[in-house]
Order: sequence, then structure tokens, then C-alpha cells
Amino acid sequence: MGFMDKVKDTAKQVGDAAKDAAKTGQDKLDEMQVKKRISGLEEELGRVVFAQRTGGSLPGPDSSFDAAIDRLVAAIQEQEAALAAGPDA
Repeated sequence: MGFMDKVKDTAKQVGDAAKDAAKTGQDKLDEMQVKKRISGLEEELGRVVFAQRTGGSLPGPDSSFDAAIDRLVAAIQEQEAALAAGPDA
């Protein structure tokens, strides 16, 4: 193997490593964003349940507390399933 072949091979390895690092970083960022969405949904769910228990008003467009709770629980479960499926799903 000539010198230029070795240089090309090394450059390819470096490029592949950079692509892998970028993908890993993007996967981690995506995971953090899903976790942040789950956290926001959980906070909203908490506000709805608190309003329900204290006689407050419904803070969203839902017609009932049960509808709001069901919507939020379904959204949380959807995000958790996406998180469990991993970055390639």
C-alpha cells in the first residue's frame, strides 16, 4: 500500500468517526428534546389535576377534566414509546 493510499484510508476513517460522533450527538439531542416534551406534558397534567381537585377552571380547550387528562396521558405515553424505541425508530 502506497503512501497516498494510507493517507486516503486514514482520511476515510477520520470522516467515518466524525459522522458517527455527529449521529451520536444528534441522537442525544433528540432524546433530550423528547424528555423535555414529556416533562412539559407532565407539568400540564399536574395543572389539570390540581385544577380539578381544587375546583379551578380547565386551563385548555378540552371540554372536561377527564378529556384533558386522557389527552395528556396519551401524549405522554406516545412520547415515552418514541423514547423507548430509540433513535432509529
